[in-house]
Amino acid sequence: MPIVGMAGDPSAIGDVPGRDLGFWGLGWLGHVGMWTGNSVLEVLDKTPVIQQNTLANFKAQTSYWGARYGNGSNFYTMTSTGWDQSNYNPSYTLTSQWREGKWVYKCTKYTASGTCASYGNVMTTALFRCDTFVNYMYFKGTGSNLVSSFTPANVYNAMPIAR
Repeated sequence: MPIVGMAGDPSAIGDVPGRDLGFWGLGWLGHVGMWTGNSVLEVLDKTPVIQQNTLANFKAQTSYWGARYGNGSNFYTMTSTGWDQSNYNPSYTLTSQWREGKWVYKCTKYTASGTCASYGNVMTTALFRCDTFVNYMYFKGTGSNLVSSFTPANVYNAMPIAR
């Protein structure tokens, strides 16, 4: 369960707003995003997967938990790296498995004997759920993970200070 206090709004880049998950009976699992300074950067099971939405939109979906914040100072790096993942054809997942989108230099064509005939850059598509996406952004800005056991409520509670 999330630690819910006064349900304050995010006020600094990198704050993590949270709310109930929009599935009956599973609201306690939660949903999280990251505040960019003027919008909530979040992963949704919609197209596009990575979205920037207003705080009003985020709060209107289900019961709002408030915003929390933690340690670190590279919050612009976090949000810009997160938004950059929208360039890698991201997919949504229900599991806690995630994958960073990036370009990888590898074999693009094989000969009949199985040896590589040519190399090139191949896009690895991004794969996230809301909690793994927030953790990914936090890791890119601080070099450390928020949690080792992923749920949106765990990520939210890993941020030590409520707004």
